[in-house]
Amino acid sequence: MELIEEIKELKDYKENKDLTIAELARRIEDDDTTVGRWLKGGATPSCYSLHKVRRFLNSIKNSEDPKPLGSFKDKVTREREQTKKDIDYLKQRITALNDIEDLDALVTELNVTAQLGNLVRDAHNTPF
Repeated sequence: MELIEEIKELKDYKENKDLTIAELARRIEDDDTTVGRWLKGGATPSCYSLHKVRRFLNSIKNSEDPKPLGSFKDKVTREREQTKKDIDYLKQRITALNDIEDLDALVTELNVTAQLGNLVRDAHNTPF
């Protein structure tokens, strides 16, 4: 009997990790006799057992795959750089707002000076 793809992967995993059938069966939460028959081609897993095998294979693929961690680090780095840019932008805006507040005080001073200038001019234009 030809082994289905999932059982081939399971068999490769067992051999690569040098596991006994009992250890493998415990990891996929199934009976060791049944798992042994699958690996030898004497039986095909039921739909439910095949689901458990697939779930196990997916879990080991996800835990052994360094790619997701690398992409996570890349994402964190990009987010950190964007945060730095946002902070720099906000600092520039705060500086600009402070400059505007300084300008407000300067405009007020200029208005007062202009009013005083108008008063002096009017005083010189008015005969005594």
